Amino acid sequence: MGDIYLELIVANVHDWTRQREVSFLVDTGSTRAWIPQEIAGELGIEPVGTVPLELADGSIKALPYGFCLFDFGGKRIVGNVVIGPPGSEPIVGTHVLQDFRVVVDLERPTVSRRRAMRAKYAMGGEL
Repeated sequence: MGDIYLELIVANVHDWTRQREVSFLVDTGSTRAWIPQEIAGELGIEPVGTVPLELADGSIKALPYGFCLFDFGGKRIVGNVVIGPPGSEPIVGTHVLQDFRVVVDLERPTVSRRRAMRAKYAMGGEL
C-alpha cells in the first residue's frame, strides 16, 4: 500500500495573495495539518499559540500553530496549521479532511469527496 498525497493551496488568512500549492501526506492517524517552518515563513503564517501533540514515536511535544486558508478544488476553509520543524513533511490530518468532506480509500490508495457530511439532531436520529 502506497502513501496518499493531497494537493492543497495554503494561503495567509490576512493576505490571500500569499499562497502556494503544497503536497500533503494524508495521515488519518493525525488530527492536525502540519507545514514546515520555511513554508509558514514564506506565507507569513505567524504562530498564535502552541499545542501539545503526541508524535508517532509516542513522545509529546508542544509545537506552534497559526491560522491559514486552505483551498481544495476551489472550496475554501479557514483552519489552523501546526508549524513543524524545518524540513518536516507537510501532513494533512482528519480536521481538514473532514472539513473538505474527503473520503480516504486505503485499499486503492485514493481520495474522493463526499457530497455532504452526515448530520444528526440532538436526540441522535438522522435528519
